[in-house]
Amino acid sequence: MTEIPKEPPAIACPSAQPDWDGAQVFGVQTVAPGQGRRVGYLTAPVPVTPELLAATGNAQPAEVLRIAAPCMGTGCQHFDGSSCRLATRVATMMEPVVAGLPRCAIRPVCRWFRQEGKAACLRCPQIVTTMRDPTEHERLVATGVAAAAD
Repeated sequence: MTEIPKEPPAIACPSAQPDWDGAQVFGVQTVAPGQGRRVGYLTAPVPVTPELLAATGNAQPAEVLRIAAPCMGTGCQHFDGSSCRLATRVATMMEPVVAGLPRCAIRPVCRWFRQEGKAACLRCPQIVTTMRDPTEHERLVATGVAAAAD
């Protein structure tokens, strides 16, 4: 019997939006005393459904959920043709918030981990994809552009 070869899993963006094809929740924002907000990682990714999105209440889903979806490559503003500039900024511009690799269900296919390794993972628990009032530093990490001076 001939076995049909499986396609390799798609490389996943760990900062996706809920309406992207193949979107899955892999973490939920929590607030820990003395630590601020952190991602609580799920043991397995959960497909994004209308019911799951409704459970976020008044928050935008990407404010409280960490969502992964297949990387859009050159279709993404952060991708430069070979790497994710957002992953580089996270790994080099943010301080680590954990000492060891957090348990993560998407690490085997995560674009950030494949590109930046452990450095991205040590910073990942503090990432919020959509923020209402980011600091200037958070805005710079997210966009790569400093705010214009008044």
